[in-house]
Amino acid sequence: MTMKVGRTRQDVLEDGRHRTRAKVTFTDGTRRVLTFVTSPNIPFVKTNKGDLWLPTMLMVAKRRGEDLELTDPISERAASITRIQDILSTWYPQRMKRVEVHAPPAERNRRRLGSPKRITGTFFTGGVDSFYTLTKNADRIGAIVYGFGIDVPLREIEAVERTNALLEDVAAESGVRLLTARTTIRKFLQPDTRWGSEAHGAALASLATLFSPIVDRILVPASHTYSNAPKWGSHPMLDGLWSTDRLAVEHDGSEAGRPWKAQVIADNPVAQRNLRVCYMKFADMNCCRCLKCQRTMAGLAAIDRLDDFPTFHEPLDLELMAAYVMRRRGNDVTNVRNLYDFVRRQPGHDDIKKILWDLLEKPTV
Repeated sequence: MTMKVGRTRQDVLEDGRHRTRAKVTFTDGTRRVLTFVTSPNIPFVKTNKGDLWLPTMLMVAKRRGEDLELTDPISERAASITRIQDILSTWYPQRMKRVEVHAPPAERNRRRLGSPKRITGTFFTGGVDSFYTLTKNADRIGAIVYGFGIDVPLREIEAVERTNALLEDVAAESGVRLLTARTTIRKFLQPDTRWGSEAHGAALASLATLFSPIVDRILVPASHTYSNAPKWGSHPMLDGLWSTDRLAVEHDGSEAGRPWKAQVIADNPVAQRNLRVCYMKFADMNCCRCLKCQRTMAGLAAIDRLDDFPTFHEPLDLELMAAYVMRRRGNDVTNVRNLYDFVRRQPGHDDIKKILWDLLEKPTV
């Protein structure tokens, strides 16, 4: 059984934007198309175009138990593919089967004389992890990278517009380029994979490869710390294995939990004006009521900096936080425990400390 990825198709749309896509045919005859659309100033990938599709398609192949055949060449990465499969099949022995990967031999990349020097980029959503990586690596980051259709669905037009405006402001104020694409990648992965625990790191690797004519290194802001990194789609053991001969993928920020990251960015005026941690139902920036918003607000309040972040347009509601019932599965317990460990080291704010402790003592669902 083999799923086949057709040749990479690249064309210029009527409005000048660049479209890159590939058709996938599965063993049962069903087909799907994965598409990226960028602005006209993003050059097309010229060599080893199979690198664009390999991360995403490998995740689907392993879930379906189908070997993977790519029409376009990929970089020399047999050892990395083996290690990726070792990790995923160990984490998810019932969900991830070992498969074979077939592709034409790698093409040599020869840098043309006079071609511009490529830069380091970082994935950026506007959240704590993103701003921490941008702040920490300000001396080497030259671009922020974002995929519409990954974080915010393309159908949420107003949310897409708000996000684009936020990204443009952050890029301009930080003195870096903004690289964005519209993509169907999350929709493509949805029927077969779990987004958070399995697939999103691979999706980001495919997106980063799209920008490899401009970016030679991409930073992936960490969601977890080295001490409590769960099985997750983006992981210190996994991210670097998606590197190609033209792009280095680097996991960044696992040395610090989110409350400590928030403390680092608390004096960054760009972060203060633009921090975005959720789109609850995509209706507005930061609902201020979900647990993710409440956690972030509580951490900033514990260091007396919440008032410096106007994107949290409502006050911290401790009664609301106290009533929350955490999920047993997922990241709720880990994130609240990290927040409690941070807040208990801060002077005062005994009310926040008590509520966090009570949350940790309550039954989960």
